[in-house]
Amino acid sequence: MSSEDRSLPLFPLNMVLFPNATLPLQIFEERYKLMMKHCLEGDSKLGVVLIKAGAEVGGPATPHSTGTVAHISEVNRVEDGRMFISVTGQQRFRIKSVTQSRPYMSAEVELLVDDDDPGESPTQTEAVRQAAVEHVRLALGLRGGWVREPHIPSDPAVLSYFIGGMLQIGLPEKQTLLEEPATAKRLELELEMLRREADAIKRRVTLELRRRISRQ
Repeated sequence: MSSEDRSLPLFPLNMVLFPNATLPLQIFEERYKLMMKHCLEGDSKLGVVLIKAGAEVGGPATPHSTGTVAHISEVNRVEDGRMFISVTGQQRFRIKSVTQSRPYMSAEVELLVDDDDPGESPTQTEAVRQAAVEHVRLALGLRGGWVREPHIPSDPAVLSYFIGGMLQIGLPEKQTLLEEPATAKRLELELEMLRREADAIKRRVTLELRRRISRQ
């Protein structure tokens, strides 16, 4: 895994952003308005990190050490000064040191690059991809929808991040997936999670069918 260093303003949130995922944000605190001004005058990039301790609004927050570089792709300003922005995850990073010289948090970070993983195999990737296809179909079916062939990435690393964002799991589990350095291991963990969620959805469908039958 190769890497490089850079400085990034940090946006601590109660959510995990994966590479390639899009996230809408509302900016209303003065410190983050200042951050957005700084970002937009530069390369429009910031670091999104899950809060380890503290709160999103008001006081200080302690972030997890691994986050995702986010590119600001859309900005809408409203009359009261708030901003509605959209960011897209690009690349994972690891925090090396944190500074608070401005009203908002910044950090020196090590950018993490997904190289070819010798532990990943096409068989494993396809098994995870098919589990993701089934998951999407089950989730849509639970809401009365249907899709013949959902769009699921085939590239192993891209697939692993897609599934990480799709899974309805707790934030600690999502953070574990984001921090995992090996694509093969991340896919292995996600296959277990997909199967667990599929079983839960199937149980919900069975219970719903039983309720409908009992009402007849």
